[in-house]
Amino acid sequence: MRSYSFLLVLVILIVSVAKVLFTATTSLSLFSEEAQHWLWSQNLDWNYYSKPLMVAVYNFILTGIFGNTNVAVRLSAVLFSAGTAWLVFKLGGKMFRDSSLGFWAAIMLLVMPFFHLASFFHTTDSSLLFFWALTYYWLWMATETRETKYWVFAGMASAMGMLSKNTMVLVIPIIFMYLLLVDVKQLKEKGVYIFCLVFSLSFIPIIIWNLENDFVTFKHVGALGGVLGENRSFDIIASLRYISEYAGGQVAIVSALFFPFLLMSFRRLLKYRERQLIYILLPAVLVWCLFLGISVSKRVEVNWPVFAYVNLSIAMVYVVSRAADYWKKYAFYSTAISGFMIILIMNPASLDGFGYKKVLKPAKDPLGRLAGYAEMGQRLGFLIDSLGLEKFFVFSDSYHLASEMAFYVPGNPQTYTINLGRRKNQFDLWPGIEQFENRAYDGVYLQRGTEDRRELLTGFEKRLLKEYFYVIYRGDTVRTFSIEVYRNLHHVEEREIERY
Repeated sequence: MRSYSFLLVLVILIVSVAKVLFTATTSLSLFSEEAQHWLWSQNLDWNYYSKPLMVAVYNFILTGIFGNTNVAVRLSAVLFSAGTAWLVFKLGGKMFRDSSLGFWAAIMLLVMPFFHLASFFHTTDSSLLFFWALTYYWLWMATETRETKYWVFAGMASAMGMLSKNTMVLVIPIIFMYLLLVDVKQLKEKGVYIFCLVFSLSFIPIIIWNLENDFVTFKHVGALGGVLGENRSFDIIASLRYISEYAGGQVAIVSALFFPFLLMSFRRLLKYRERQLIYILLPAVLVWCLFLGISVSKRVEVNWPVFAYVNLSIAMVYVVSRAADYWKKYAFYSTAISGFMIILIMNPASLDGFGYKKVLKPAKDPLGRLAGYAEMGQRLGFLIDSLGLEKFFVFSDSYHLASEMAFYVPGNPQTYTINLGRRKNQFDLWPGIEQFENRAYDGVYLQRGTEDRRELLTGFEKRLLKEYFYVIYRGDTVRTFSIEVYRNLHHVEEREIERY
C-alpha cells in the first residue's frame, strides 16, 4: 500500500507541475468562464447568477496569495484534481481491498479527457469532482459500517459540493436508489437522514440570496434544463442531432479507447450484481439518462454529466483485472495512448508541420477560443493611455469579453455589459453603465465582429475611434473583434429581454 501511495503521489506531482508550467508559459489566455469566476471573486457574494459562491472563494484565496495571474486562477483546478485522483485511489483500494487496483484507477482517471479539462481549467467542475469523490468515499464507509460519523462526513462533503455547483443535489436521489437496490433496511435507520440534514445546510445561502434576487439562479437552471423559456415546436431533426451529439460527446469525453471496459463493467454488473459495481455505475447511469432526456429538446453541453463519471475508472480497472491478459495489455497501452493524445491536443502547433491543420483547422480548434485575450487587453490599455482617457469605463455586449477584459486590461478595471439581444447574466445584477450617464464619461467598447451598433452611435456624443483586432492562432486569423472608443455617454437604449 505504501509503495503505491508513494508512486501515485509522484505521478500526481509530475502531472500537476506540468499543468502549472504549461499555464505559466503558454500564450493562451484564460477560458472566459475562468475569467468570469475570477471577476466574481472581486465582487464576493453569497451566491451568483448561475453558480454558488465557492468558485469565487477559491479564486479569492489563491489570487489573494499569488496575485491576479493565470497560474493563480488555475491553481485551484490543479489542487482539486490532485485530491480527486487520490480519493479514487483510496476508494478503489477500500472497495476491493487492492491498492494496486486503486492506483491504476487513479492513473486511468488522470488521462480521461473530461478529467483533464476539469483539472486544467478552473471551472465549477474542478471542485465538484473533488467533493463528489469525497462524498462517495464517505458514503461507502457509511453504508458499509453504518457508523453515524461517516454519514456526517458525507453530508459535510456534499454540502461543500453543493456550494461549488448545484448539480451536487443529485447525490440525494442516487444514494436513496442505491440503498433501495442493495440494503433497503438502511432507509429505516437514522444515518441517511442525518446525511440529508447536514447536506441541506448548504441550501441556506442559496435560497436566501435567490429570495433577494428574484430567484434568478432557479430561472437560469430551469432554462438550461428546458423547463422554463421559450415554447418551441418539437423538431425531430434537431432532436436527433442533439441526442447524437450528446451520446457521441459522452463517449469521447470518457475516451473511446476505454469504452470496451465500460461495456465489460455493465456486463459483469448484470451477471453478478456486485454491490461495488452498483455503487459506481448507478450514478453514471442515472445522470447520463437525466441529461439524455434533456437532449431530446435542447443541446446539452458535453461536460454537464461528467461529475458522475469520476469513479468509473475503478469499475473499469476492476473488470480488466479479472479479464484475459490481452485486455490487461490493451488497458496499459490505451491508457498510455490517451495520455499521449492529451499532450498532443494541448500542443497542436507542434503537429502543424505534419499537416495537422488539415485535420483540425485552427478556426475549429477548441484551444483557439483561448487565444488573443491577453494581447487584446494590452491593446485596450495602450489606447486608453494614448487617448488620455481619464473618466472612462470598459464594456461589451458579451459577458465573455467583459470578463476577459476585466482580467487582462492593466489595472483590472470593473467592466460592464449592455443588453443588445442577449440572455441575462451576472452583470445584470450589478450596477450598469447607467451610473455614468451625463457625467462626461467615455466608453471603451469591445465586440466580436465589425458591425456598427446604432444604440452606441446615438447613445454617446460621438465615436473617437474604431479599429479591428485580429486574433492569430496557429498562424491563422480565427476571430475578429472591434475595439471602439466613444466620447461622453448620454444614454444607451438597451433591450428588456426575459431570457435566462
